[in-house]
Amino acid sequence: MKFLFKHVLQHPSHYLILSSGFFIALILLFVFRFEPFIQRYIIYLVAGFYLSWGLYHHYQRGDLHLTIMLEYLIYALLAVLVATDLFS
Repeated sequence: MKFLFKHVLQHPSHYLILSSGFFIALILLFVFRFEPFIQRYIIYLVAGFYLSWGLYHHYQRGDLHLTIMLEYLIYALLAVLVATDLFS
């Protein structure tokens, strides 16, 4: 846990962008709570945002590898599956 806080303090702008994107997505999901098609589109956009953010973050750190790319892709797809099931 200590490593996580140290890492966030080293890259505050990266994590501010990530948390802001998630916060905006939550607001949009609430605003469009009666529009399942739009909610699904928001979920896809957030998953793409998360994937893009992760790849950019690790590229900037200099440790972007295939395993990291696959990890972010798998988490994004899993989140899409879970969220579309929750919001459908």
